[in-house]
Amino acid sequence: MGISKFLTVAAATVSGNPEPSVGVVVATGLILVFGVLVLLYLLITLEGIIFSAIDRKKKGTPAQKSAPAPKKEPAPAPVAKSAAKAPAVQEGIPGEVIAAISAALACMEGGAGFTLRSVKRVKASGRSAWGQAGINSYTEPF
Repeated sequence: MGISKFLTVAAATVSGNPEPSVGVVVATGLILVFGVLVLLYLLITLEGIIFSAIDRKKKGTPAQKSAPAPKKEPAPAPVAKSAAKAPAVQEGIPGEVIAAISAALACMEGGAGFTLRSVKRVKASGRSAWGQAGINSYTEPF
């Protein structure tokens, strides 16, 4: 008798409209997709926390509980009054270019602790500087 009731219900379902409405399908799809995205986000975040803890344990440093103190900028070094030796410059390089290179080095090094000894042109490799930078960017190891 139990099977006959099951078959009666199944026959009634097949004879009626067995397909869900479009709204139910769309809602189910959206909920399912965003639910899986949230689960993936949580999984990746958890892996990041686990691997960070493993790296800290390998290095032997404790977890940092408070925000680090901001670094103080070093005071600029006093400029020597004696005349510094001018860098050796290849013929044909204008003084403005030398000044720009010196300023860029000073910015990178924090204002002191470097000496510009010479400036010379490098032979072109066939690529522009931007092309060579792209090659270097895409071929450097991780």
